[in-house]
Amino acid sequence: MCEISILVPVYNVEKYISKCIKSILEQSFKNFELILVNDGSTDKSLDICKKFELIDSRIRIINKKNGGLSSARNTGIENAKGKYIIFIDGDDYIHYQMIELLYKGATICNADISMCDFLKVKEDQTINMKDLNYKHNDNIIYSSQEALNKLYTSENVKFIIACNKLYKKSLFNNLRYDIGKIHEDEFIIHKLLFKSKKICYIPKKLYYYLQHDKSITNTSFNIGRLDY
Repeated sequence: MCEISILVPVYNVEKYISKCIKSILEQSFKNFELILVNDGSTDKSLDICKKFELIDSRIRIINKKNGGLSSARNTGIENAKGKYIIFIDGDDYIHYQMIELLYKGATICNADISMCDFLKVKEDQTINMKDLNYKHNDNIIYSSQEALNKLYTSENVKFIIACNKLYKKSLFNNLRYDIGKIHEDEFIIHKLLFKSKKICYIPKKLYYYLQHDKSITNTSFNIGRLDY
């Protein structure tokens, strides 16, 4: 049994997946498994994943027919062996202390969800990943009700998105992402927050959310956006 399962949906991200995987393997926290869910990629994404699988025994690849982001995340949840799970999208990357700090937040504060802030980055942007001076006193603790109320404030995005959070896996008992929705995060986050007794927020930008033309949030309008 590992402590944390890191779940990465992979679909046609050959340009970005190496940087994503490297940022995970270089984490200061080491006790994790990395599950790469290949969601029917038609480019070289799977070949790249296989090369990493050969050099690190913590990596598992799961192949499935294309079913979308929610389907890939659900597959990851169902195969995760860790006490905690975290989602990272295949075109994003993370600060090398992100897992460590989220884990500290979860364990020190006895939180069901530990979350950090995120930074939107461009493809050619360079991030200076200096050591972070983590202080337990920097953490902000929310009750379930307080976190739910944040969904209706200007801070709502960091509370809604899936990938800046470490979750107790037990929160997903009887819960899965809705398949076929563009705004899948909105369909589940209120349920996860409701089930949580305590949420720990670390006010540091540790998740790097890549902005590019093929990002879901940058695609042109379609009727599916009304899911929001």
